[in-house]
Amino acid sequence: MESWNISKKLKTELLKKSSNIEDNSRRILFILRNLGPQRFTNLVRYSNLSRSTVSKYLTLHRKNKNIEQRLITDRKTNKQYRNYVITEKGIEKLGEEPLKLKDELFIVNELKENVRKLEDLIDFYKEINVEDAFIIQIVRIISKIGDNFFELQQDRDLYLSLFYIFYNSILGQGAFARKYWRFDESSSQKFGGYKLNIDQYCEVYNVSREAINYLARSKLIKNDFGFYLIKREKNDFFFHEEDLLGTTTLRLIKDKLIDEIINLQEGIYEMIYDLDIIADEITSQLKEMGLIWDAIQEQFQLLVLNLIIKNAIEMGFLDIEREKLMEGVAKSQKLPMSLEGKMLQEAILNSSKLELNFNILTSTFS
Repeated sequence: MESWNISKKLKTELLKKSSNIEDNSRRILFILRNLGPQRFTNLVRYSNLSRSTVSKYLTLHRKNKNIEQRLITDRKTNKQYRNYVITEKGIEKLGEEPLKLKDELFIVNELKENVRKLEDLIDFYKEINVEDAFIIQIVRIISKIGDNFFELQQDRDLYLSLFYIFYNSILGQGAFARKYWRFDESSSQKFGGYKLNIDQYCEVYNVSREAINYLARSKLIKNDFGFYLIKREKNDFFFHEEDLLGTTTLRLIKDKLIDEIINLQEGIYEMIYDLDIIADEITSQLKEMGLIWDAIQEQFQLLVLNLIIKNAIEMGFLDIEREKLMEGVAKSQKLPMSLEGKMLQEAILNSSKLELNFNILTSTFS
């Protein structure tokens, strides 16, 4: 197996990032970590380095036990190839310090340009008494979204819809509301505390429910923008793929799937893995890290379950381990507990086209 069967889009993004890694030694580890076991010729091609340079660093990494060679069977040809595989020590080495990218100056200049484009948004938030620290947080995430955000009509409805998302951020829930609540005690009592549901928010900020429904709960909750939404009755809970909760969740999911591929490829075990248990394990880790809390743990687990399946499909599980994935989906007791999970389960078992927004979770229980 020369590489994991990941989606073309993901592979392109990973190779683009690897080409920007200044340290050639770490570039090779990054490729092996994210694209899976590789033959020498592929490492030369993917790294954009000379054969002699790749050979030098492979020798060094093998000496330091950051990588090792294994015979890997290509499932399509049934032939065996000697591949380089990153070890646990190599994974630790890769994670010791942040990757230094060649385009850091470009990123800084792009951030400056985005801040200039957001002058009206920043002025509006200052008018409604949002503190600077919170404005900076919003601008930081918008800068990561990039041009997709600026293609939207920049107006009061968009700004208040975006603020609604951050007001109901999972990471900031409770602490943010108490810190940034701008009304007197009687207002807080009127709405039953610091948390505002959609109707209360619309009343307080004088914005139409239709605008929030369209922008905050539909338009912005797509893969192009990176926001995720968990809906529970009248309460909404958001996070973004680039905030601490988003990056940690997606990393844990990917790491777990990488472990599954290695286990299945090497024949370490043959048991059918339980997707519900995997989702529960990841969600429990997030709770232990203090990133989510008890009241939303079960709903968050349902979103994680959907994302596990989405990432498994992108990494080629339907090609390399179709039977195991299908059985895991069929046996899941938790997929039907959300509207999106139920649709996902039916689509996979019926081999239907997946037309589903994986960035949203609507639970079927309170």
